[in-house]
Amino acid sequence: MSTATRSRICPRTGLYLVPARGQDGWRVAQERYTRSGGILAVGVNEHVGPLPADVPDRRGRFDTIGRTVYFADRARTAFAEVLQDFRGARVALQADADAIGMSVNEYIANIRDQATANGREQPWAVSVEWQMNRCLHRVAMPARGWWVQIDHKATLNRLGLDLAEPLRQAGVPLLTLSGTTGENRAVTTLLSQHVRSQVLFDGSLPLGIQFTSKTGYGTCWAWWDRRADDGLMPGMNDPKTIEDLNVDGEAFRAVTTDWKLDVLPGKPRY
Repeated sequence: MSTATRSRICPRTGLYLVPARGQDGWRVAQERYTRSGGILAVGVNEHVGPLPADVPDRRGRFDTIGRTVYFADRARTAFAEVLQDFRGARVALQADADAIGMSVNEYIANIRDQATANGREQPWAVSVEWQMNRCLHRVAMPARGWWVQIDHKATLNRLGLDLAEPLRQAGVPLLTLSGTTGENRAVTTLLSQHVRSQVLFDGSLPLGIQFTSKTGYGTCWAWWDRRADDGLMPGMNDPKTIEDLNVDGEAFRAVTTDWKLDVLPGKPRY
């Protein structure tokens, strides 16, 4: 546990710091990665800020150069983060139904009938394959160090000053909360790389970024795996798996119910 356990503005960097408390974290991850590399297995990111024109943008919101692993404060938060594409497909049904003059319920029933007849799934359904390919992990989060709260006014004010010109070039003349919650990875990765490079008041380096899930379900952390980036084995303060759970549980069903997502046996998709 940090010797100074209250949140504070760092007198050295101006960033708002939240102490690590060793609480449980949650991650939904594909087993093809975690089976061989453990809970911290992720790809290595090579770009921050704007990408070269020929490079597709698959970065997480607060990726830096190296490895960034994302965790949530609750299982429901973790599922809300990873099920957003399904939610988008479900929400889009209203516009599609309006375009052909049907109610959304009629439109959904029509697609379900066609899917059943053709042995396929509706696009907004979460298949058994999706579930079987993933696992819900309960994780012990770091007990020492500091998270930088990216959506605190002190952090926004400091980053807006430190990165005024790069942000202006990225189309953000004034940094606000929308800059940290939006989909512009050229901006969010620029912010996170700057935060990662800071040395805090006690001489330590930030663990990563704490942020509010834009789904409204809770808090998330973007943790930077500095030891793996340096070619070292995991340390005592790194996140560690407590238990692995099947995806189809209370938290998964709560989010799919909230978002009106069907959970179906796996068949070929459209």
